[in-house]
Amino acid sequence: MASDEPAMTTVTSKGQVTIPSSLREQFGLEQGTKLMVVPTEYGLVLKKVDLPSVEEFQQRVEQRAETVDVSLEEVTQLVHEARSENE
Repeated sequence: MASDEPAMTTVTSKGQVTIPSSLREQFGLEQGTKLMVVPTEYGLVLKKVDLPSVEEFQQRVEQRAETVDVSLEEVTQLVHEARSENE
């Protein structure tokens, strides 16, 4: 199936949908992958959320620490807030 061909799925009583396996493979969607659901004027759009690895996150924090004065406690709080938003 080409990526521009539409695929059909059904919403369950729990509000769940199954993404066809060909599209899961094409877009690298595995169990536990986070998807953002974005309402648009045309309908709903699913966007894969790529969270950085722990190593990437630590590198980003270290780079920012050189220019921004942020405590470890503040970073921890921001991480918890971001995780809550993505659940």
